[in-house]
Amino acid sequence: MDAGVTTFLVFAVVAAAFGVGSILANRSLGAKRRQSYLQLTTYECGEQAEGEAQIDFPTQHYTFAIVFVAVDVLGFILALWGLTFHTANSGWYPVFVAAAFTALAITGIYYALSGEKRWVV
Repeated sequence: MDAGVTTFLVFAVVAAAFGVGSILANRSLGAKRRQSYLQLTTYECGEQAEGEAQIDFPTQHYTFAIVFVAVDVLGFILALWGLTFHTANSGWYPVFVAAAFTALAITGIYYALSGEKRWVV
């Protein structure tokens, strides 16, 4: 086997053993489980809970965050693409592929932003 594969497998075994060992040590050495009716109630600083717990949370923030990440990834990929083909004398093919990739990404971003209107209540 290659040294990189062996190192990865050893790391994976050590990580799995650490995870399983931690869970087993917690079960055997940890505090005993105590059952109480208070564990089934909602903790509200001693007050009884009122009303519904679910709120109408605005989801457009998530949409804009995802679009921001998509634009960052698009810029990163295009920067690497440009660095790769900067010195290569390969004609218009890399430019066409980059333009097609950008058009596909912008189409997805436009679809995400146009669909955002339906999520706002």
